[in-house]
Amino acid sequence: MKDKSNPWFILFVFLVLIIFTQGTDDIVDPSFFVPAIIISLLLGVSGVYLLGKDMDFLKNLYFLSYVMTIGIAFVPAVGSYIEDGDRFYGFPAQWFSYYHLSGSVSFHIIGFLFDFFLFYFLLRFLNKIFLKSS
Repeated sequence: MKDKSNPWFILFVFLVLIIFTQGTDDIVDPSFFVPAIIISLLLGVSGVYLLGKDMDFLKNLYFLSYVMTIGIAFVPAVGSYIEDGDRFYGFPAQWFSYYHLSGSVSFHIIGFLFDFFLFYFLLRFLNKIFLKSS
């Protein structure tokens, strides 16, 4: 049952990300941050439930790429960039922006997908190298 639901989970994550790309929202407006927090928590809990039982590296490569994409984006020296008080996040491509004057945020799906697949292929390449050497 869980193996069949993994692709649905990944598809659902991308659909949620696409919904957030449909415009800019005010980050202090409860109509943005309350659903964002609830959806993030639900995605995290369901991701751990679906992918956490099987700790095989290859089976969780998509989930690890997702976590690395989000985690590295918010590392201050690597993934964040500040210009005129506006903050841009993502490494190597910027996929999340916070505009301080209006308090709005925007999400760029192309940058997110680029970072996601870059980390996925990097992890897969490193896995092949380490499997050959051992």
